[in-house]
Amino acid sequence: MSLNALEALQKSGVVIASDTGEYLKIGEFFPQDATTNPSLVFAAVSKPEYAHLVEDAVEYAISRRSTIEGQTELACDRLLVQVGIQILKIIPGRVSVSVDPRLADNYDAIVAKGRNLISIFEEQGYPRNRVLIKIPATYAGILAARTLETSEKPIHTNATLIFGLVQALACAQAGIAVLSPFIGRVKDWWAAREAKRDNGDGAAQAQPEQSLSHHPGIRLVRDIRAAYASYGHTTTIMAAGFRTVEEIVELGKNGSRGGPDLVTLPPELLDGLRRRPGTINLNPSVPNDAAAVEPRYIGFDEETSAVAKANFLEDLEKERIAVDKVPEGLAKFSVDAKALEDLLRGKIKSSAEASARL
Repeated sequence: MSLNALEALQKSGVVIASDTGEYLKIGEFFPQDATTNPSLVFAAVSKPEYAHLVEDAVEYAISRRSTIEGQTELACDRLLVQVGIQILKIIPGRVSVSVDPRLADNYDAIVAKGRNLISIFEEQGYPRNRVLIKIPATYAGILAARTLETSEKPIHTNATLIFGLVQALACAQAGIAVLSPFIGRVKDWWAAREAKRDNGDGAAQAQPEQSLSHHPGIRLVRDIRAAYASYGHTTTIMAAGFRTVEEIVELGKNGSRGGPDLVTLPPELLDGLRRRPGTINLNPSVPNDAAAVEPRYIGFDEETSAVAKANFLEDLEKERIAVDKVPEGLAKFSVDAKALEDLLRGKIKSSAEASARL
């Protein structure tokens, strides 16, 4: 019996994760892991079949906090955790749950939020080793993730909004468990950059579609794999943000040794892989062309930390893509995080008004 592309990808060593808050849609694909974010959770709980989770979060928060704002913040955390728990009932592996993207540059707030999310999971009987706290790969976020990873009882993390090698190396040096390069958005940035090239009269010149082998997002993942192989890093690469089945097949054709350890995919792409015939590359190539000397982006005392941060910011500016794309990604996630917050605040106020009328 021939394999489909989803089965072939799994046979090649690449782990499959689902990328959705709509947990009722993922069981048929048997993913190992799963990822969520504020946008996915808001989209899910806006549908009738998931709305009961909102009511649960509101009741939970009202019973534990006294102010509207305190209740709203706790309800948001509870809702993210409850979606994660429903997913954990379906998958055997780990679920990634995001901190509020609006905290991206606040080290202390990220650490506190990560610990609070884990405490709610553990209160519900789910151990921390089944959860990844998803943190934006700003410098504050990377340092916060290192603190969580190196706690007496480690909290493992997933660095998100990865767009370049500088971020990827910093995450590995910080000991972050997982990082998530955004394949499609990397391509978008390079496509826009190419489109802006002046053709001589000030107009933007259209560029031909690149072959998948030259896809900038796919090349980034392979560059990260090569660098990690060269420098001995063990941070797991979870490729995310795919736009097409063809991108997934191309990136996965060399298996986990030559590409990502995991891919996280929405249900529509999982279904697309399942409908496509697949093959296995039994002799995957292993890239290993990273520079001999690794730049240092994370320090371990006051002096080296200052130098390392300066190196990070300087190289990030040279690479440029993350400087542009991280704020853009944070802005989109923040809109949905606020929408989720507003939804819960409205429910809490309505409940308070109803109680006052009794």
